[in-house]
Amino acid sequence: MDTPAKKKHLKQEHWRKRNPKKHWAHRATRSAIRSGLLSPAPCEVCGDPKSEAHHPDYDRPLFVVWLCRAHHRAVHYRKGGAA
Repeated sequence: MDTPAKKKHLKQEHWRKRNPKKHWAHRATRSAIRSGLLSPAPCEVCGDPKSEAHHPDYDRPLFVVWLCRAHHRAVHYRKGGAA
């Protein structure tokens, strides 16, 4: 029987295999933040200081739009979850 942690890991691994470009962009963004090349900013819509990086174009991994969780989800929902 799989534990919840193992199921989560398997789900994440499956997503990474299906979305290599998205995974690469996420890793590049995390690396740029750690190295100081990219700095998190407040949500560009509401100004919430707790924000996430949104990639409008996965071919440009360091071009991100900073959005709070609610606005980030709204962007993906409008796109039908495909982004």
